[in-house]
Order: sequence, then C-alpha cells, then structure tokens
Amino acid sequence: MMTITVKLTKQGNSTGVRLPKEVLEMAGLNRGDEVTLEVTGGRVTLVKSEAPYSAAMSAYEECRARYSKTLEELAK
Repeated sequence: MMTITVKLTKQGNSTGVRLPKEVLEMAGLNRGDEVTLEVTGGRVTLVKSEAPYSAAMSAYEECRARYSKTLEELAK
C-alpha cells in the first residue's frame, strides 16, 4: 500500500488531480485509460473501467435520460 498526498488543481472549469507515475504503475493504469469514480462516505475510489461495464453504464445513462418520466411513474 502506498500513501501519497497530492493537490487538487484547476483545469478549465473543472478540478483535477495529478497522479504520479509510481501510482499509475502500481494501479496498472496508463495515460488515456478510462476510469470509474466511486464516491462513498466522503471517499473517492478510482477504478480502471472495464469495457463491458462502461458500455452497460453508458446504455443505462442514455436510457435513464430518455425515459426519466416513464421510470419515475413506474417507480410509484
């Protein structure tokens, strides 16, 4: 386990974090990889995205946006 402190920086209208090379290597990540952010209890976990998972989540987001009113009615 490695513990390292980094600063959040302004990147356009967003906020970014720089990941040192050693952290990327230990996590098996490369520049350009897609990652998934999970937020639970004030903690942010960054996980390398898997193609099937990412595709499923994209389909879910598209469906949710397109059928939001229908889904709300079904949930009643």
